Amino acid sequence: MPTGGLNDILKALLDNNNKRISNQELKRLLQKIENDATEIGHAKYGLDEKIKFNIEYDKDPNDNLIGRQSLKSLECIRQSIKKNLELMNEDIKTIFQSYLTQCGE
Repeated sequence: MPTGGLNDILKALLDNNNKRISNQELKRLLQKIENDATEIGHAKYGLDEKIKFNIEYDKDPNDNLIGRQSLKSLECIRQSIKKNLELMNEDIKTIFQSYLTQCGE
């Protein structure tokens, strides 16, 4: 599984060629991360908008699955990922831990 930016990780997981996680399970996890990131953003920064991924995509390499996020939103997403690591199977947890480490978390 390639590591890299969050967008690349999400694309690889949604392409699901290696069957590490079902798309349905991944989408539930991403919705949980969205909701928690939004909650963190409201509490920490007073952000009004919901943090949302573009997880319905057609495998176009130019798709931006994380959407256009502010730096504050990305920080909230990383905090939410960290909060939700215990919900992930070991393969997925390792991928997201690697991402967090690359981001200095």
